[in-house]
Amino acid sequence: MIDEAEDPAFERGRAYLKVGRETEALDQFLSVTRRVTQAPKSHLEVGRLLLSLPGRKDPVAAIYHFKRFLLLEPNTRESPMVEQLIVTAEREIIRKLPGEPYGNYLESLELKEENDRLRSEVADLQARLGSPVSSFNPDPQQLTVPESVNLPAKEVLPDIKPKIPTVYVVQQGDSLYAISLKVYGNASFIDAIFSANRDVLKSKNSLRVGQELRLPPLR
Repeated sequence: MIDEAEDPAFERGRAYLKVGRETEALDQFLSVTRRVTQAPKSHLEVGRLLLSLPGRKDPVAAIYHFKRFLLLEPNTRESPMVEQLIVTAEREIIRKLPGEPYGNYLESLELKEENDRLRSEVADLQARLGSPVSSFNPDPQQLTVPESVNLPAKEVLPDIKPKIPTVYVVQQGDSLYAISLKVYGNASFIDAIFSANRDVLKSKNSLRVGQELRLPPLR
């Protein structure tokens, strides 16, 4: 059985990657996967390139190569990362479906990830304050501070609403969820932004880079 590292195309693919010639690298790694049965590293590189290379994006094929890698190398340190790449590829497929039938599903996934991140931050804060992490409750009123921790007196600030810009220019990677977080500090303004821009947005996921969106003021 030939090892992929012994295949000249594998070395050529790695060499092309080092100099930024990703298209040529993809073709070399693909040729390895067609000739060599045990080629996990080549499958991994092909999956990565098919997920990111402009003009050659193919998330369906990327998932196939990622799963081939997991089949050949199920217990390596890269396995969790590859499983996450499969989820990323599945989202890419969903976004390209006609009519965007799963737009709300994608937003719920983003909200769940943000919620998990916040839970992790609160748990870390509890650990720093000496509270048992196992008793974590998302209700902020139940978070207690040990008596040994001397906190400064709470400063009373005037209730001043932050100034919100009236127009936002869509950036690469933006979503209504991300814009709401960036501009308002939370994700509760997704529907308000969409309602204010129904004349230019077909759906909540039809943003274009460079597009100008009207931003509703805080009430």
